[in-house]
Amino acid sequence: MKMTIVINENQKRSLIVEGLSDKIAQNTKELFNITKNIISNSSKQTKLNLEFLLTWGASIGGFMGPLNQYLNSEYPELSTTDSALILTGVISILYYDNKETIKQILETIKEKGLGNQFLKVLTKGKELKQVFLDFLSSLNMAAHTMSNIMSYTFIVPILPMIYNMAQSGNVTPDDVSKIVDRLMGFGFLTISGNALKEFLQRIIKKFSN
Repeated sequence: MKMTIVINENQKRSLIVEGLSDKIAQNTKELFNITKNIISNSSKQTKLNLEFLLTWGASIGGFMGPLNQYLNSEYPELSTTDSALILTGVISILYYDNKETIKQILETIKEKGLGNQFLKVLTKGKELKQVFLDFLSSLNMAAHTMSNIMSYTFIVPILPMIYNMAQSGNVTPDDVSKIVDRLMGFGFLTISGNALKEFLQRIIKKFSN
């Protein structure tokens, strides 16, 4: 005998939100792993301890992911280690202000003859950063109100998911709380739960209009 399971709209909505939360959380976890692997490769080449960059959690992955795709499309002949070195150089400049460390990374890039590729990706990284800053401005989140703008860049690759969620109907505060709890549970983010909740609410409001 075939059974038919009937669920109401609230149950259906709950399943959709939980499924989306899992996807977003998994994506964020992958961003952290991307960062970890790239930094590990670069550390071996530069002989520097670059693990301090991991304190940014998944935020760096939010930029490394798109930049890595761009780098692979522009220079498919590059090895994984060369790509990792270039990306680390770009991210160090965008996220970190220790001139001595950056100088040593750039010297290794130059020694390996990767200067032109590095400059091209750095330009793309700065463009991406400006687009992100403009997006934050459209949310009425002024730079000076945030502890560090770059802590929020983890959101870049998952914006399409959030957009689809916002377009599917009214998103409740409870829905947002579930997503925040799921993301914070991994421990890969460097912002507070309250800051993340406000951030997501502003994004959803923008995408819903």
